[in-house]
Amino acid sequence: MDTEKQIRYWVDSAELDFNTAADIFNSGKNYHFCLFLCHLCVEKLLKAVVVKVTNNHPPKTHNLLRLAEIGKLTLDDSKLILFQELNQFQIDTQYPDEKFTLYKTATKEFTQIRFNKVLETKDWLLKCIKN
Repeated sequence: MDTEKQIRYWVDSAELDFNTAADIFNSGKNYHFCLFLCHLCVEKLLKAVVVKVTNNHPPKTHNLLRLAEIGKLTLDDSKLILFQELNQFQIDTQYPDEKFTLYKTATKEFTQIRFNKVLETKDWLLKCIKN
């Protein structure tokens, strides 16, 4: 496996997801999709960390807490809470009742706070990948 190529793949893909999340947030609609893409961005950056730490492909999981554990990252309380919250937005579309609850939760204010935290976390994860 070409570790650097894999890391670049995950980082580049995460950037695209983050930029799309920003576009959705700025549209003033569909905040739940913004948070879904924020989760995806963090997930992909964590997978890049896992590749760096393990020199192996990351597991096929969406659980941010599990990926952080495999990547040997220490999460402060703020990141722990953020990852728990973002995990809620990785909901299978087969569960419309749960999705409807998330639609109501994802207000502009709620999303803005998490979006800003994801931006900070993205920068932190990129530093972890570079070191």
